[in-house]
Amino acid sequence: MKFRSLIFGGVLAVAAASVSLISISAQAPAGKYTPPKSSYVAPKTPWGDPDLQGVYDYQDAVPMQRPADLAAAGKTHYTPEELKNFLKARMPNQDACGFGTRKNEKCTEQQLKQVGAYNEFWDNRNLVADDRTSLIVDPPNGRFPDMTPEARAIQQKIAGNVRQGPEGPERETYASWDEFPTVTRCIAEQTPNGVQMYNSGTYLMQSPGWVLIVRERLDTRVIPVDNRPHVSDKIREWQGDSRGHWEGSTLVVDTVNFTDKQNRGGVGSTLPGGVPMGNVHLTEWFVPVSATRIEYYATIEDPKTWVKPWTFMLPWERQKDYQLYEYACNEANISVGNALRGERLQGR
Repeated sequence: MKFRSLIFGGVLAVAAASVSLISISAQAPAGKYTPPKSSYVAPKTPWGDPDLQGVYDYQDAVPMQRPADLAAAGKTHYTPEELKNFLKARMPNQDACGFGTRKNEKCTEQQLKQVGAYNEFWDNRNLVADDRTSLIVDPPNGRFPDMTPEARAIQQKIAGNVRQGPEGPERETYASWDEFPTVTRCIAEQTPNGVQMYNSGTYLMQSPGWVLIVRERLDTRVIPVDNRPHVSDKIREWQGDSRGHWEGSTLVVDTVNFTDKQNRGGVGSTLPGGVPMGNVHLTEWFVPVSATRIEYYATIEDPKTWVKPWTFMLPWERQKDYQLYEYACNEANISVGNALRGERLQGR
């Protein structure tokens, strides 16, 4: 899936267009975590901004949260041999029992029942170099901070019982189409975006006063970098309302005004399912550390959900041969209906 044809026109023209916005006073970036400074100096665009343009990918085998045993041991990085063994268990085409098909393979009865959704046969495992044991860098133990009791009650009400799906926890049963994640319903992925199995190319584009983040899967974020204030908090958006500025070669983006309708998690999500995003304040740092690598930091602050902010870092690697397809998302035209029919049959 590495080779794709770029199918979208006029996006830069949209970015350069004048947009009328309802404004209020600008909101300061949230969170106290500050990413390490980079000594790399990015080249300049013709209009003088740091030039970070290109197509990036961020396939990473590192989990968001550090496993409890490694956190207890204070282990933040793998040794080369440990990393080799860790990645071996996550090789391309890895299935619950063997590789690709299960022909001529000895599988246990339990493994044979693990049909699930996509297995690793469909994955694009062009992994970035990363020897850490978690994406979370703050708190230092690599673990999510505690959730408030109120947030846990809301999460249980929204997400219900969960099971381990192919890309993380997922709802165990679905009673209605609106219980599916918005990405499954072909509406939107979550911001901040995380590791996903495929179609993870991201095209970072710039024009004077604007930055565009064009995701291969579903979404395009249009970010002004001209010091304009945020829109009214009465206006809520799937990707929130973003405002950017430059600190040296680093792009810093402050995002508020997410909609609470974004609350189901799903593929590419970083916040767990059952957490409404309406109170989230997101600060992102796109820190170029070389001509081909950006360290992407995201701080999530929501005092109604977590007792303190938390930050993760996901490496982005520039992929000069990676081209993007239009993501038509036709599968959900039948998958949601089929899943609900299956639930009805199980309930008989």
